[in-house]
Amino acid sequence: MQDINWEDMKMVYHVALSGSLQKAANNLKINYSTVIRHIDRVEKSLGCKLFLRHQRGYQLTDACRTLMLEMPAIESAFRQLQQKLVPKEQALSGTIKISTLPEYSTIIHPMVQRSIECYPQLKILVDVNDNVDFIETGQAHIAIRAGLAPQSGDLIFNQICDLSYSYYASDDYIKRKGIPSSPAQYHQHAWVMPSGRKRKISFVKNVLSDLDDKYISYESNDFHDIQSAICHGLGIGPVDDNKAINLSQLKKIPHIKDDSNNSLWFVYHRD
Repeated sequence: MQDINWEDMKMVYHVALSGSLQKAANNLKINYSTVIRHIDRVEKSLGCKLFLRHQRGYQLTDACRTLMLEMPAIESAFRQLQQKLVPKEQALSGTIKISTLPEYSTIIHPMVQRSIECYPQLKILVDVNDNVDFIETGQAHIAIRAGLAPQSGDLIFNQICDLSYSYYASDDYIKRKGIPSSPAQYHQHAWVMPSGRKRKISFVKNVLSDLDDKYISYESNDFHDIQSAICHGLGIGPVDDNKAINLSQLKKIPHIKDDSNNSLWFVYHRD
């Protein structure tokens, strides 16, 4: 086995994380063929295959799955080594401004904690809001945003996770009013819906197209508040499926589907 180039290994890891050579190339702003060369060098050095090439794309081999398990710890150890080698006068300091949605502000806390451990002189300033323009206007360095992939050519974006919303009602509401089986029955129910620009989100807009506003009994610009209102039986409304798992009093409305492919994104400006 030959020595492995660290940059080649990181490239393989990025491809495995993104699940696609093209996505990895786009995220890293490099040529598709460059990604393939990195993979070929690693496979030649190891003497084994990391990806199985077929018509649907690239499938991970057992060797690549092992790499996926071990690589986070290796990268963390490498970062810690870098910090020990950097003179204190060159250590990262200053303020990083992060703009994040209210519904997902807490997901950054573990990352912030690790960052402050590595860089004690670093200060994190978080602005919890729904403003999607903070990055473009320079009011924030990083943004956590939801929806479809950002389209601005000046933004770099990495997917944090898939987002899936469904419509739910509480056990108490269902006992009182039942659930609709089709859009034709929407007028027989009370609804808890987002307000403002959140009405443009695909899984909200799709339902609103079949729903008269007079049947919306409660509106809010915050999904935490909407979730609480639904749990208290105020009506039917959208809840993040990952959060609904822990809310046993909620039941999903079966016929309302979300096929919008929304995700949560880590966004920053290329400059």
